[in-house]
Amino acid sequence: MVARANELAKQFGRRAALHDLQLRVLNKLMPFQVLKGMTATADEIDKRLLDAGGLETRFCTRDELYAAMTDAEMSEEMTIDFIEAALAKGDECYGIFDGQKLVSMGWYSNQPTPLSDNLTLCFDRSWMYMYKGYTLRAYRGKRLHGVGMSLALYAYTKRGARGLISYVKSNNFQSLRSTERMGYRIFGDIYIAQPIGRSVTWSTPGCAEYDFRVEPRSKHRT
Repeated sequence: MVARANELAKQFGRRAALHDLQLRVLNKLMPFQVLKGMTATADEIDKRLLDAGGLETRFCTRDELYAAMTDAEMSEEMTIDFIEAALAKGDECYGIFDGQKLVSMGWYSNQPTPLSDNLTLCFDRSWMYMYKGYTLRAYRGKRLHGVGMSLALYAYTKRGARGLISYVKSNNFQSLRSTERMGYRIFGDIYIAQPIGRSVTWSTPGCAEYDFRVEPRSKHRT
């Protein structure tokens, strides 16, 4: 813990290191996490992320998603059951292609979306929630994750969405820094605790404007 705290202090400052240490100590007593809710709109996003560097970008078809699973690395990120369940719910996958090969992806939904086996993330449906982003290891370092999100954001804005809504865990400091650089704005926090094996959640006031909350998955199963 001490070594990690020192490393975090060097990279992100003492406040970040202290927050991470507090979470780790608390998690020795019970599972506990803080989700930082955030949004991005077309007028706030870093316009440099609209350039895919010659790669093709588009919403993926079912056939393209199935074809992507022939890549062992990509098949570890999604199964046929996941693809079919997501498409049946109306979710879409925005992808970046090198020729016919899917090299980076992100899934988008305006429906309540599973956060874990027993929790569901809910939000104002005028926003699109991005989840399950992944870039093949050979293509990392090119900011493709941010490029894909930015282009999807513009596509959904043209359809009438207000923008993208998402979250990052409060001690994932690298992702928090990256999303801030992209143009995301943090609006509030969701706290999730499991004191006796049962999840307890609460949100800060800033989440109310976006109806951003976590509920038991049992409320959303059909």
